[in-house]
Parts: sequence; C-alpha cells; structure tokens
Amino acid sequence: MTTTPPPDGRSALRAERRLAILDAARALATEHGSDGFTVDQVAARAAVSRRTVFNHFAGLDQLLVAVCEQLLAETTTELLDEVDRRIAALREGARPAPAGRTVLAAIAGAARGVDLATAIASIHRVLGAPAPADERAQHISRTAFEHVGGRLREHLQQRAPDLDALDLELTLALMFSGITTLADRWLEQHPDLPPDVPAAARADWERLLDRLLGHLRVGDAD
Repeated sequence: MTTTPPPDGRSALRAERRLAILDAARALATEHGSDGFTVDQVAARAAVSRRTVFNHFAGLDQLLVAVCEQLLAETTTELLDEVDRRIAALREGARPAPAGRTVLAAIAGAARGVDLATAIASIHRVLGAPAPADERAQHISRTAFEHVGGRLREHLQQRAPDLDALDLELTLALMFSGITTLADRWLEQHPDLPPDVPAAARADWERLLDRLLGHLRVGDAD
C-alpha cells in the first residue's frame, strides 16, 4: 500500500508569504505608483518582516516585476494553451509534422486570440499609470514581458522540437519587444483606461497588433 507524502509545511508557508507580499505590493503600487512606497510598507501590509520580503525578492523593482508577471499569468496560460491547440491541429493535418514557419505563424494567431489589452491595462494601473517618460516603470513592465517570452520559448522547445532554434528565438524576441513598444503607444493614446477596457480602445490595440504581426511576416496564422 502506497501513501501520498504529506505536503511540505515550510514550502506551503513560503508560498503563502510570497503571495501575501505580492498582493501587498500590488495594492500599494496601485494606490501610490511604482515609486510611492517602501519595503517596510509592503512588509507591514503583508504582515511579515522586512527580512522576509528580502528573502523572496532582492528589492522593490524585482518585486514589481513579479507583480506584473502575476498580472500576465492568466493571459500567459491562455496563450500557451492556444499555441498547443494550434500545433496539435497542424500535426493532425496533412503534414506529418508542422513546418517551422507554420508553427511560428500559429504563435502569431495565438497572440491575437488572447486578451493582451486587459493585461497591459492592468499593469499600467498597478504601476500607478506612469508617464511615458518614466524609464523605471517601462523597465519593470518590459522585464515582465521578457520573462513571459522566455516561458513561451521553453514551452515551444518542448512541444515542437523540430522548430529551428534561431528562428524561434528571433521571432519571440521581436514579437515581445514589439508588443511592449505597442503597449507604450497604445497607453499614450488611452492614458486613463478603466478596468474594463472599452471596445474602441480594444479595437485600437488589435489594429496595432496586426501591424506588428504584419512586420514579422507571420500575420497569416489562421
């Protein structure tokens, strides 16, 4: 008879504290902007010590990157699921294995199919709606998107090992760099976005994304 080992209590406590720290930082950043609070305030709101915050994060910028990644998590999961669906459909088609270019086009189609607009608007709010010239806020959001791009690259390397590694690296680098550039432009056009992104702003985002995918020459994904 086999038994399931009990969960590691220390790991569970560590995860619980990390989430409390992220939630505290997200609330404080939304209230005061990305540079309007301290580690001590995060610790107090999360009901942990200052040392515990630094056990999880090297500093406020790393913490804010993690908050942005948390906001992107649902969209990232949807993106990965959509990429998987499209790759599976290609493998079930006439070809025994999808061509690399076709898989890269599937990535573009998946980017169209997920709600990037809401994720970008949420990050903008949690960073305190920073001005376009706020280099620190831009660095934080761009780093979060780069981390998401890395996660997608690792996922695709496992799911589609036949892809040319350089093609994949270049396409994802250009795509996520382009998405962050588009986000800056879009937020300049719509600086006061509510939590529920209006249809007009969403349509503007989709037009910008189509331009990016066209430049990448992977726009005919469907």
